[in-house]
This record gives sequence, C-alpha cells and structure tokens, in this order.
Amino acid sequence: MDKLIKRFIVFITLFLCQYSYGNEAIKPVIRAAVAEEFRTGLHSKYLQYFADKLNVTLELSTMPFARRIAQIKSGELDLIVGIQKTEARQDEFIYIMPHYEQLSYRLFTLKKDQNKIKSYQDLSGKHIGVNRYAKYFKVFDEDKTIDKFKASGVMQNIELLLRGRIDAFIHYEQSTLPLLAKADIDNNIVQTPYQPNIEARHYLAISSHSVLVKRQHELQQIIAKAIKNKDLLTIRLNHYAEVYEKSLNK
Repeated sequence: MDKLIKRFIVFITLFLCQYSYGNEAIKPVIRAAVAEEFRTGLHSKYLQYFADKLNVTLELSTMPFARRIAQIKSGELDLIVGIQKTEARQDEFIYIMPHYEQLSYRLFTLKKDQNKIKSYQDLSGKHIGVNRYAKYFKVFDEDKTIDKFKASGVMQNIELLLRGRIDAFIHYEQSTLPLLAKADIDNNIVQTPYQPNIEARHYLAISSHSVLVKRQHELQQIIAKAIKNKDLLTIRLNHYAEVYEKSLNK
C-alpha cells in the first residue's frame, strides 16, 4: 500500500509539472521592439512589466524608432511604450488611456554657474549636453547656435558637467534628481533659472491589428493600477539607481 501511495504521489507530481510547463509553453506571444542601444534599458523593463501583467510571453527585438512605428502600423509589432499621442497615428495606433507617465525636460548646471542661463537666448554659444538619441523640443533641436554635445546618457552628462566640459545638460527631471541625490551631488548641480515649458506624456499604444485589441479594457486597468501603486515610477527609479551603480564600476 505504501508503495502504491508513493507511486501515486510521484505520478501526480510529474503530471502537475508537465501541466505547468505546458501552460507556460502555450502563453500567447506579443511582439515589441526597442532601440539596439536600449536593449536592457528602461523601455524594455516597462514592456516586460506589461507582458507579465497580461500573462503573455514578450518577444523583444531591436530596431530604429521609425521602423518600430512602421511595424506597429502594419501589425508586425503588437505594442510600443514611450510614445506621445498625435492625431496622425490615430488610424493605426490605439492609445491606452491614461498616459502612464508625464515627464519634464529640465536644464541642469553647476550651482556656481546657475545664473548664467536666465533665458533661452542665454543658451546661444553654450556647450549643452544632450542624449545622443533624444529629441527635446523643436526650437532647441533645430538651434544651430547651441553647441550640443551628444553623450551616451545622463551619467556621462553629469560627469562632463562636473569636469567643466559642458556648461549645462538637459534631461528628464524625474530621472535626474534621484540620480543627483544618490550620488550626493544634488547641492553641486542645480536647475537653471530658465526652463523649457515642455511636458512629455508617454503612452502605451497597441497596433490596431494586434490580438491585444480585445484586451484594451484590461490594459487600461493595468495602467490605472500601475499609476496608483507607482509601479512604473519604481521601475524608473530602480533603473537609474542601476545606471549609477554601473557607472561606479567602470
């Protein structure tokens, strides 16, 4: 009798393992992409968060932004994050409301130089650090009187500023302030009196051809709960904490 019971327990255990494995194997697959240089970046973490909440397998590839937009329109990709809402994309994109984050571009400089940039015109002739792949606002992006140094990221811009290689840098306030505080240099680097009045609202969007179209309401609930629990903000803060820790080990 004991042997039969043991065999039965072994059989049930194996069955449950196979059942669990089978369920994992038949998870729906959704496709998304990020830029090659951000394969392990913040957006890839956001995408994994949404995939986990949807209980689907994320198939993540890398490609330039323009190609991502084209593949969302054609249905080759299912979803995209970090996208700003435009009327031109309404037919191919379905924006999931509300926006999951609202970020502010801010200019940062050394405290001793704080009053050197009191207006937009004061940027002329200055060396301003920017992220290599970022777009900010049209007037700034097209201004040839500003010497823009294309850095690999916010940590390099901070280092360049501390070394006097640039006069200021521009980055999201919500990412920069925690980094400065963690590095204990928030008293040395401050925001300039002039600040661009630019707020970037980022949305999760899905392709109108995606299987996720049927799960729009569920996605809205996931985003609403993520905002309430500050899940995405936590992911952002943890990501930049990792960026800082990695910079120390270089």
